[in-house]
Amino acid sequence: MTNLTCDDIRQTLSSGATLLDVRTTNEYGNGSLPNAKNIPLAILPVLADEHFAKDDELLVYCQSGGRAIMAEKILAGMGFTNVVNIGGFQHYQHCH
Repeated sequence: MTNLTCDDIRQTLSSGATLLDVRTTNEYGNGSLPNAKNIPLAILPVLADEHFAKDDELLVYCQSGGRAIMAEKILAGMGFTNVVNIGGFQHYQHCH
């Protein structure tokens, strides 16, 4: 897991990265990071190729970090080469 500051995230997103929220749609609906794309972990293997190129920079997070670890492994196994696990939503929910 990579611990980033809010400024780090904003800078990475401004350079074209995508913020990927792998929590459930209910969790996402109760609050997410600005401009995050929600693809729940359970359907990530089915939808990742439809939404992202293999070399897209993806910043992955979930609620506490566990699902983000799994998502990082799933994406790497699918051939995605630029995935960064930033951990849990609670670490970044103050970022706007």
